[in-house]
Amino acid sequence: MKIIQPQFEIWPQGPGIDGIYRQVERVGRVCYKSEDHCTPNSARPFVERMLKSGHLAMLEHGTVCLRVATEGTLPDEAAAYARYRDNKFSRTHVVDGVAYITTNLRVLAENQWMDDLGWLCEPTPHHERRVTVHFTTQISITREFNRHRANSMAEQSTRYCNYSKDKFDNEIGINLPLFVTTLPQGNAAEAMASGHIDITGDELVELARKVATGEATDIENWLFANAAAERAYMNLIGAGRKPQEARSVLPLDANTELVHTAFVSDWNHFFDLRAKGTTGAPHPDAKTLALPLYELFVEKGWLEGDK
Repeated sequence: MKIIQPQFEIWPQGPGIDGIYRQVERVGRVCYKSEDHCTPNSARPFVERMLKSGHLAMLEHGTVCLRVATEGTLPDEAAAYARYRDNKFSRTHVVDGVAYITTNLRVLAENQWMDDLGWLCEPTPHHERRVTVHFTTQISITREFNRHRANSMAEQSTRYCNYSKDKFDNEIGINLPLFVTTLPQGNAAEAMASGHIDITGDELVELARKVATGEATDIENWLFANAAAERAYMNLIGAGRKPQEARSVLPLDANTELVHTAFVSDWNHFFDLRAKGTTGAPHPDAKTLALPLYELFVEKGWLEGDK
């Protein structure tokens, strides 16, 4: 099994309508781990398939910035400002008679407002910023992150991803929880540092014996639980079970990829709970990602740091 470190990356969106489509495709392909299908010309057909099928969730990750006049203008521009002003998934700021609208492609598609792309513009300081972040973490932590329902989210699907396939190197990934890094690792130290652990059948039986008798160390208990889960998963797949069935034995430390797109104001609430602990101490594995991400937002000038 692979040992994977938790990490995050901000995914900026490219310019124009092509940038919107490419962002939607990049995020959408995380769910099925099909990034290898991306080509210079694949984004528009990808989005068109989403539109045709009515599968609109991924369109939320395509940020749309519009600019319309609100005073002394044509009725259709005034109407556009009004509908986004009243839309809970959009933000509008009016400066000198001009509305700067930040929304997402799903809003346009779901409400049949796609013609509004005629007012598409690049982000300005007057547009409320949306930010897309890609996380690599444990399944247990995405359960906490995904409680932030104001955010748009996409996660690698254990229902469709088959970890016995070559694209996953025929093994499951375990995302390393913080507490494990503090344990005496004994004979596993070298393998843990290499990012890959192979446990033979005989070794697994011996670990099982030690777990059953209470002799296992903390690191041995953790290794056994994850190694046994991997063996059981592969056995079920080998017996003809589908990934959506075999996934029932995957551990909470199984590696996953998660993408969130949100307004900076919503990210600020995320940081309150997952980095700063304003409502109680955040989980250490959530904080190990959220705190440096918060510090990066501050560094970029998107948020003010704490006094």
